[in-house]
Amino acid sequence: MKNPLHPLVSACLLAGALPAFAQAPATAADTHADHHTTAPGEAASELSEGEITRLDAKALKLTLRHGELKNLNMPPMTMVFRVQDAALLAALNVGDRVRFRAEQIQGGYYVTRIEKAP
Repeated sequence: MKNPLHPLVSACLLAGALPAFAQAPATAADTHADHHTTAPGEAASELSEGEITRLDAKALKLTLRHGELKNLNMPPMTMVFRVQDAALLAALNVGDRVRFRAEQIQGGYYVTRIEKAP
């Protein structure tokens, strides 16, 4: 089958499309992470504040009365969180003021980092 477009028209169309596919040359500093941004003022490891109201190390659960969890878009409230490692709870007690990081993992809310607040 013969190309219905004149070769000159085809060349012009192709030349016009090429800049859209052009990319800046890759450098050693280019990584996939360079293309993702964090909201201004929000660090990936930002900790939230709260107070432990219940603690069950055997069940890998703790209840926290917490402030806003910006990374989860969650307002202040009291709720139960899970942990994947009981060692996170070893040095903690009910009533402790804490700083923590919570994540949503497979539909559940988990504390992934926790420390006593100064």
